[in-house]
Amino acid sequence: MHDIRILTEADAVEPYLRDESSFTGHAEAVAVVEDARDAAAVAALLRDCTAAGRPVTFSARRTSLTGAAVPEGGLVIGLPALAGPEHVSVDAARERATAPASVFMADVADAAERAGLFFPPDPTSRKTCSLGGAVACNASGARSFRYGPTGAFVEGLTVALATGDVLHMTRGAHPPVDGHFVLRLASGELRVPVPGPRRAGIKNALGYATFDPPDAIDLFIGSEGTLGYIADVTVRLLPGVEVFAALALFRSEAAALDLVAALQSAAPPHGVEPMSVEWFDRRALSLAAARHPRLGVPDDAVAGLLVEEAHAPGAADAVMERWYGALLEAGVPEAEAYLRVPTNHAQHEALRDFRHAVPESVNALARQRGLRKLGTDLAWPRPMLHRMAALYHEVLADLPAAVGPAVCDAFEIAHGRPFPRTLDAATFGHVGDSHLHVNLLPADAVEMAAGKIVYDHLSRLCAAAGGAISGEHGIGKAKRPMLAETTTPDALATMRAIKHALDPAGILCRGNILDAGAKVDDRSGR
Repeated sequence: MHDIRILTEADAVEPYLRDESSFTGHAEAVAVVEDARDAAAVAALLRDCTAAGRPVTFSARRTSLTGAAVPEGGLVIGLPALAGPEHVSVDAARERATAPASVFMADVADAAERAGLFFPPDPTSRKTCSLGGAVACNASGARSFRYGPTGAFVEGLTVALATGDVLHMTRGAHPPVDGHFVLRLASGELRVPVPGPRRAGIKNALGYATFDPPDAIDLFIGSEGTLGYIADVTVRLLPGVEVFAALALFRSEAAALDLVAALQSAAPPHGVEPMSVEWFDRRALSLAAARHPRLGVPDDAVAGLLVEEAHAPGAADAVMERWYGALLEAGVPEAEAYLRVPTNHAQHEALRDFRHAVPESVNALARQRGLRKLGTDLAWPRPMLHRMAALYHEVLADLPAAVGPAVCDAFEIAHGRPFPRTLDAATFGHVGDSHLHVNLLPADAVEMAAGKIVYDHLSRLCAAAGGAISGEHGIGKAKRPMLAETTTPDALATMRAIKHALDPAGILCRGNILDAGAKVDDRSGR
C-alpha cells in the first residue's frame, strides 16, 4: 500500500500510546496515512484487519481528555497534521467548506474568515485538534452556548468502514426508514438501528445519537472512532460577523451567577445576545493571572465572566453599549481593573488566551505531580444553575460528609490515611450551558484516589438530577463504566447493535464508549 507506511519500531509507536488524558496504551505498529483523504487505502487496510480480528485505533492530534485515542493493542492508524487554511476549500456561494480530516480546527475558521464567512465551533484545543477528531468526538466549546457543537455544522463526510466499504455521505440523503438507517455497501444493503435523539436543552456527548431531523451521517458524529474512519468533512458556514468580548470581574459570586441566569433566559438584560458565557472562580482566576500578569486581577475579585457576542459588521458601538449596561447593572465595578473590553483582534485573542490559561495550568500541575488531569465534564439542566454551584461548594467544603462514612472507612483501610477534608480545586468553563469543569488538583497519588471517588460522586448526583455525565469531552475509556451505570439498558443495547452492524468484528477503537466484551443484541437487520 504505497500511501500507508507501517512502522513497528518502538520509538515510532511510543508517541501514539497516550493522549491528553494521560492514559497509556499499547500497540504493535503504527500505520501512517500520508493522505488523510485516501479513504480507499484506509478501507482496504481495515478490511484486512477485520478479517484478522486485529484491533485498530485512529489517532490524529491526541487531544482527547478521555483516552479515546489510546490503543488497546493491535494497530494505530495515525494522520500527519495538515497545517494552514490553504488546505481548506471554501465554497462561499454555498457557505460550505471541505477539508481533509487532518487539518486543524482553527484553520477551518481562518479559511472561512478569509472568505468573509464564520465557522463558530471553537473547542479549547482548536489550534491543536484535527477537524476529523472534532467531528468524531462532537467537540464543543464556549460558543456552543448559542451555536451548538461541531456536529451541528457537519454537512458531509467520507467514511471508511471496517468492512472495507467507503461511504460518501451528505446530510439529508439517509433519513431513517422503519427505525433503521439503510446504507448501500458492496455486499448489499445494511440496516443500522437509529439511536435516540440528542437530548434537548442540555449540552451532552453521550455516545451515539441523532440531530433533528435524524440522518445516517449522525452515526459517525460523536462515535469516537468506534464506527469508522473519517477521511474528509464538509461543514456549514455562516455569514461573516464581528465579535464583541468582555472580561468582567465580580466581588460577589452570587451576583455573577444571577447575571448568568439572566443571560440564559429568553429575554437577556439590555437585549444582549451572547454566543459564549465562560466562568472563572477565584482559584481559576489566580491560575490564569499567573500566566498573564499584565491583565491584572484585583485581590477582591472572586468570580469572572468572559462573554462574547457575534454581531453584524458596523454594530459594535450599539452592542458595546448594551453590554456595558448589562454588566454594570449586574454589579461589575465601573473600573478598568474589573471590566476589560478589547478594541482590536490582538486584545480579544489575549482574553481568549487568558481563559485557555486555566486548563493549560491545570494540565501543567498534573504533569508536575505525575498525575492524570481530574476535571469534571458534567452538564446540568440550565434551570439548575444555582443548585449546581451550591452543590459543588457543599461537596468540596466537606468531602467526607459528601461521600459518606462507609466510603471513608474503606478509603482509610486501603490507603492508610483519612479521606481528605477537602481538595484544592479550580472551577471554570461553560457556565452559560450550566456546564462547569471542576478541576480537582490533588497533591499526590492518595489525594488522586480520593479525587476519583469525588468525581464519581458528582457524576451520580448530576445524572440523578437529569444532567449529562459528559457535556462535551465524550466517553472514551475514562467514562465508559459511568455511562453503563447511568444509561438505560435499552439505550445501551441499541448502541451495541449499531456498533455490531458497522464493525461486526469489533476491531475499531476498542474500549471507547462500550465495553468490548459486552453481549451484542443484533438489531441490524442484516
